[in-house]
Amino acid sequence: MRKLRFDKSHILLWLIAALFLVALVVGVVVLRSESLSSQLRTDQPINVLLIFQQEGKPISTQLLTFYPSKAKAALLDVPGNTAVILTTIKRMDRIDYTYKANNPKSFTTEVSRYLDIPLNGYLLFDETGLSDFVDYLDGLQLFIPSMIIQEGEAPVRLPGGAVTLDGEKVLQFLRYKEEQENEGDALARRQKMTLALIKRLAYSSDYLENNKTAAILTRTLESNFSRQAQRRLLQEIAKLDADSILMQRITGTYRVVEEEKLFFPFYDGELARDMLKQTLNAMSVSSNGGSGGRIYTVEILNGTTERGLAARTAEIFGSFGYDVVAVGNADKTEYASTRIIDRYGDKEALSSIGAVIKCGNFGDASEYKGSIKADYTIILGKDFNGRVCVQ
Repeated sequence: MRKLRFDKSHILLWLIAALFLVALVVGVVVLRSESLSSQLRTDQPINVLLIFQQEGKPISTQLLTFYPSKAKAALLDVPGNTAVILTTIKRMDRIDYTYKANNPKSFTTEVSRYLDIPLNGYLLFDETGLSDFVDYLDGLQLFIPSMIIQEGEAPVRLPGGAVTLDGEKVLQFLRYKEEQENEGDALARRQKMTLALIKRLAYSSDYLENNKTAAILTRTLESNFSRQAQRRLLQEIAKLDADSILMQRITGTYRVVEEEKLFFPFYDGELARDMLKQTLNAMSVSSNGGSGGRIYTVEILNGTTERGLAARTAEIFGSFGYDVVAVGNADKTEYASTRIIDRYGDKEALSSIGAVIKCGNFGDASEYKGSIKADYTIILGKDFNGRVCVQ
């Protein structure tokens, strides 16, 4: 039998390979850090996924988009059961199908591709990380309409009213769901928690200026950024005007496919992609002053004979973050062209509202004699196809 000989040259080869891999990983991290710094210097939009993980799966995924110099941001909820054609497995499934606990690289790739938006990276909070992060910030301030008590394997006991929740209670708040609860209510609660986290980070921004406390905070996170880049990113998030953050959602319908409830976005996600592009464009041209923190109210009236048109359009504007306060019929059903009535006087906001449905036909309040219910009234005409105005 031949004796196995140990070739010492193999050690050198393995050592070289190991050093190469280490250099590659370090290079990628440094590149991402430099990329973030470059975008901050040139005031390019920052797009980051905030992932809240429980039991190895994302219970909430929020896309945070902001321009650093303007302190303005938008928060988009990305449902984990969104039905998409996954590029990695070449078939339709829920978007979080490829998610791996504490390693969401494939998941973030799918989200970026589906929404057609480049991502700078992600910040991941698992159960322990989120609980510790919240405790280091001395809790989150939230409003809970009434006391919540749920028994079971994962009991939930939350006080009612304006309360400050510690880390463990925040985990309960995030996983809590009523059996017959509307999906919109669950979505609103997820975004409310994320917004409270951003507000608390702003309130405790001094922690990020101190090397010791900043290191403690960043250690609670999983991310594809270096610790230094994480700290810089958190500092920028802490500067955001939390009260003016635009809360957005993807609109669609739920269907059961092979015994699983999946979420199908309207227009195969095109509406969500348009929303992101228009939001980024609006933030890029907006000024720092003025009414940037205002959420505009919208009234939508159906000026055609098509039933349900105003209600469906209200869904579109609601997903963009506008407050739709009234839906109804116009004074007649023979409007040939869609018209937007400006009662507020902000031309920048008027242009953004028109961009949602590609309408440039504007008028002022003197042209419409109806009662004043909103900042802007949209009268849908025959040129509106349910999504945009066409010639």
